[in-house]
Amino acid sequence: MNVIKTGCGRARRMPRLPVAPFERSRYIGSVTSVSPSEIRVNLPFATEISAAQYAGHAIARGQVGELVTVEGQGFAVLGRITEIRLPDHDRLSVEPEREDKGEIANPVGTIRLLGSIDLATGKASRGIPEPPRVGEYVYVAHPDFIRHALDASASTSNRTVQLGYLSGSPDSDISMSAATIFGRHCAVLGSTGGGKSWTTARLVEEISRLKGKALLVDPTGEYHELEGAIHVHLGGRRINDKDMRTFVSFPHQHLSELDLFALWQPSSGVQAPKLRDALQSLKLLEIEPSLAEDGCLIKQQREKKPINQALMRNDAKIRAAGAAYNIKRLSAQIARECVNPSGQNYKSWGGVHEISMNSCVSLCMRIENSVNSEHLKPIFSPDDYMSDVTEIMSEFLRGNKTVLRVSMQYMPFEHSARELVINALGRYLLSQAREGAFHDNPLVVVLDEAHQFLNKTVGDEVNKVQLDAFGLIAKEGRKYGLTSVLATQRPRDVPEDVLSQVGTLIVHRLINERDQSVVVNASGAIDGSMASFLPNLGEGEAIIVGSGTVMPLPVQMYAPTMRPSIQQGEGGSWMREPRAKAPDRTTE
Repeated sequence: MNVIKTGCGRARRMPRLPVAPFERSRYIGSVTSVSPSEIRVNLPFATEISAAQYAGHAIARGQVGELVTVEGQGFAVLGRITEIRLPDHDRLSVEPEREDKGEIANPVGTIRLLGSIDLATGKASRGIPEPPRVGEYVYVAHPDFIRHALDASASTSNRTVQLGYLSGSPDSDISMSAATIFGRHCAVLGSTGGGKSWTTARLVEEISRLKGKALLVDPTGEYHELEGAIHVHLGGRRINDKDMRTFVSFPHQHLSELDLFALWQPSSGVQAPKLRDALQSLKLLEIEPSLAEDGCLIKQQREKKPINQALMRNDAKIRAAGAAYNIKRLSAQIARECVNPSGQNYKSWGGVHEISMNSCVSLCMRIENSVNSEHLKPIFSPDDYMSDVTEIMSEFLRGNKTVLRVSMQYMPFEHSARELVINALGRYLLSQAREGAFHDNPLVVVLDEAHQFLNKTVGDEVNKVQLDAFGLIAKEGRKYGLTSVLATQRPRDVPEDVLSQVGTLIVHRLINERDQSVVVNASGAIDGSMASFLPNLGEGEAIIVGSGTVMPLPVQMYAPTMRPSIQQGEGGSWMREPRAKAPDRTTE
């Protein structure tokens, strides 16, 4: 238990605190005005040219962005300087060319109140039980004292994520517990060049270091140099014998009926019912192949009862997610569905219905173009690939590897195929989670460029699919052991109800005002004055806010071991000299 001598001469016992919150050497001023959310402070040292040094730490003693502690009644109130100005009558006193400078300048600062620490218990809180009083002293916050404001479990658990250091204080390592960051989802937000990809790669590396399981969905292929991961590519081809990359498929049976409707956009009058009937018939043939003739279910002039009984008998299997069928026979089966609904005795189908047949020609052409497209082979020609990506995922969950990267670099945007596949992949993960696949072995799914796959619809007005799989993971995946890290440069395109489920936000530089307002609304701890720092954050610098921090925390994020970069050409990293590793300040 420490006895602290405060700036105004009062002695106070401070248990459970790493350092004294009120050191005379860190004094910067006193409170002159108090409001519910901010205070005004005299800053007599703010005009000094160079920062002071104390115990190896630079102390600016009055600089915008500095974190401070205010001496409250039984509490240390935490805040951040958001503005410093001179009163109008003092503004000329700092002009160097003016001979008669008059009185000494008297800068005044505005401090946004962020949280508090109980001096009796050492417990940190976002609330401020007792606002500071006029005349209370203000001190530059010690980095160790700021770290104390983080999640208490981070100081005792050995499963901590090493994030970076407090901005402006390179010796102040910042760590948070893995449960705090990944237990209730995480979002990495930032404009291009702000460090979003660095942080995403860093988080994946930390999951690997802690022996967790991470599935990285990489839409652009920029994480191809991630070490220790299983790398698979959805689609693509080896270019020569030296290319040792693994190419996998995502078979069409993983796409729902709505996905296929959005892909092919059948008209609602004739084409949609015939497509639905054809899919049902092909799934029935997979279960009872004895009904097939030339690979199709023939209905023309055939009795209805045997086929209807077979459909009823296998209804559950036909409707089951992932039910197999031969997509190559789909357009032919659609033609077989174009029959008169009744023959002469009403117990059988009639002959060919020419109007329906003519109406479905354009649909069959679209289907044939897709099924035979070179770019869509990983969906419609899965036998051409080594394995199904869902099989790779199952092996990954059973094995010892910690990271699986699924590259979507070669999956085309044609017919919105990339969006539909990633959404279907998220839907598959959620179905596995509901069946208990991650109960004993939790999985973190990391989705880069998340704005492309959230809060969007694919298809026309009649055949629309809502890309909601990863939104549902954010809303209900946590209770099944499935959590997510969503990385995006466009927070405004992420639904607010999804961001509201995110426990930790790591916010890099954001220039767009709409993006900033989304962060303000989602965080609950960042207001307009704090958001004004976002456009000026340096490369790799971020503000961390969430359940594990008592206040928005400015942190310089550590660079990952291998920095992300867009893969040049199809040859992959094996064709080029390895890039130098980024320096790593952390220790195991």
